[in-house]
Amino acid sequence: MTDIFGHDVQSFYDSQDGGRDGAYQGVWIDNTNKSKSGSFTVQCKFTSNYKAGIKVSDLRDDIEKAKRLAAKGFATHYVLFTNAQLTGNQDESLRAVFESIDGIESFTAYGKERISQIIIESPRLRMLVPRVYGLGDLSQILDERAGEQARAILNSLGDDISKFVLTDAFNRSAKALVEHGFVLLLGEPACGKSTIAASLALGALDEWGCNTFKICSSDEFLRHWNPNEPRRLFWIDDAFGATQVDWSATFAWARTFPHISTAIKNGAKVIFTSRDYIYQSAKGDLKESSLPVMKASQVVINVQDISQHEREQILYNHIKLGNQPQSFKKEVKPFLKDIANNKKFTPEIARRLGDKFFTKDLIIRQSTLVNFVENPVEFLIDVISTLDKKNISALAAIFMRAGALPSPMKLAESELNALKLLGGTLDGVISALKFLKGSLTSLSFEEGQYIWRYKHPTIRDAFAQYVANDVELLEIYLGGAPLEMLFQEVACVGVEMDGVKVIVPESHYQLLICRMKPFDSNNWRNKRSLSRFLTKRCSHRFLSVYLEKNSDFLESLKIYRSILSDPDLEIIAKLFEAGLLPEEKRVSVVQSLHELAIKEYDTQFAKGEFKCLLTKAEFSLIQKAVKDKVISNIECIIDNLSSDYDEESDPEDHFSDLCYSIRDYEDIFVEDDEICTQLATAKDWIQEEIKELSKKWAYDPNDTYEREHHSVSSHSTERSIFDDVDS
Repeated sequence: MTDIFGHDVQSFYDSQDGGRDGAYQGVWIDNTNKSKSGSFTVQCKFTSNYKAGIKVSDLRDDIEKAKRLAAKGFATHYVLFTNAQLTGNQDESLRAVFESIDGIESFTAYGKERISQIIIESPRLRMLVPRVYGLGDLSQILDERAGEQARAILNSLGDDISKFVLTDAFNRSAKALVEHGFVLLLGEPACGKSTIAASLALGALDEWGCNTFKICSSDEFLRHWNPNEPRRLFWIDDAFGATQVDWSATFAWARTFPHISTAIKNGAKVIFTSRDYIYQSAKGDLKESSLPVMKASQVVINVQDISQHEREQILYNHIKLGNQPQSFKKEVKPFLKDIANNKKFTPEIARRLGDKFFTKDLIIRQSTLVNFVENPVEFLIDVISTLDKKNISALAAIFMRAGALPSPMKLAESELNALKLLGGTLDGVISALKFLKGSLTSLSFEEGQYIWRYKHPTIRDAFAQYVANDVELLEIYLGGAPLEMLFQEVACVGVEMDGVKVIVPESHYQLLICRMKPFDSNNWRNKRSLSRFLTKRCSHRFLSVYLEKNSDFLESLKIYRSILSDPDLEIIAKLFEAGLLPEEKRVSVVQSLHELAIKEYDTQFAKGEFKCLLTKAEFSLIQKAVKDKVISNIECIIDNLSSDYDEESDPEDHFSDLCYSIRDYEDIFVEDDEICTQLATAKDWIQEEIKELSKKWAYDPNDTYEREHHSVSSHSTERSIFDDVDS
């Protein structure tokens, strides 16, 4: 009613609607420009036996209600929607009965065929109600290329899309993608971020013809972004890390934001997802000014904010349409309302409860169901513990490939040895992956190849804990997992941090250090990854052993100018904290910081974690040099930057490094009023230069691709939605 006919229709409570599911008052103009005025009553009739059609006798109660509504002036025009087949004779009979009622001037019925036709003709309606993609023949609505992409996305979702429930979070996400070409989906694990992202990707493919790319890194974005083919949608799951912050990926995306901003202006669409706690940790190191839509397009999916009606509908769909036997549905039915009410309820819990794979040993009673909902990872560990050797090996194969196992598989010798220790074989893994598909694993088509993944990130969390509880499996994990994964998921015993998957005891330090020897830390991304691991996840004892086994490591550490923090400098500060930094190396570092502060306006010397490397005298000396040689010449520095401006770049980004330095100078010289005045003037000069150069970079944040969708909010119900869940 809202999107197709353009009228905001009021909706009512199910059990107290008085014969009206919806109502409209005013002038109605149809597609032929004919107008009707007065009051409109809208009624929906659903039948599980749609082939039987709809007859006058089926609407006996509604006819009586229509008489009462018409007498009160609420039904000048009566509109009926039904999923039943509607023949010409049936339509004629219904029209005659309703239009014979005093006060009703017109009757219009929309049956199964007409509603289906409207869905086929309206890509936008399908985008706003993505569940329909899982219910019909895609070839009816998409061309061959788009159909193949859509089927690949649907394949990755399994049958989840057919159970999709429209929530406020989805409506806000669709609005952000329509208005800004970008949406950042934030939420805790298992809240439905990926399902919403997949639904939006299907909608963009359908509505705008966007070629969809599900990518994993900023390098892939740069490789696939083509200014000559602007209609592309880029979908990045867990952009800043899967279970903890992936700092190398975070910094890489920060550097790519200007390119993303340009791509969006040219018509591309971009979807990021992230666990909320990971984004909050990474946020300080993201240059969001380079991607203005980042702030405007954040949609936080708080499970606690999902309405009661939405929770019940989600649970109903998964139980009703899941693969559970009728006996299970009947037995669990009395508990469903309480499950939906539980504060720990998530869409992923609903999916598992509707899948007999997860409930084969579940005893249906209040206490066990509460445990199922409130302790999902612990419950999954129990499920994993009951699997046979080949299924455990299949999960381990995905785990050792950081959650992404290409198919067909080509396992390294170390991985085959790991499977052997588990009692598994390559043939067994292949058959087990197929058996687990849809429950614990999924197969998706990405970057031109098939990839096996866990069905949900919490399964990876559970398997990590399963591994960590067994010393033998820990050795398999440390010996076979990729180093990039180890750097993100393990920590030394005694190191406390959120989201750690595996604790490495001192007895395993040698094994881990041996694994680290071939790691190439020459490129920036690997250097950042190694730095974060050594500084955030390693104990002082581990660092001591690491230096003993890598005698040339200390000399390899070099310092460079950095807005955020130099990876090698982070390691040096950590070694100093641990009492492992020789004095001569410390003095050399201080000299490098002094030179960078003068030549490259670097401010790392004054940052808290690095300031401890300097004596008071050394700090004062650098501070005075910055005052005399940088701040005193700030106007000249700005002029030189303006002269070096490249017209292809963003003016604001061109001056961003100097702006960062000036903000730091304001903190360093906070008690010097004269310098603060100079810095304030310098900031004004920079803004004037940016305005002058920005004439080539006009950007209208209010520009939208489509009109705003005015959705009718879901309404709650007083009767139980679960009444027919077992029928």
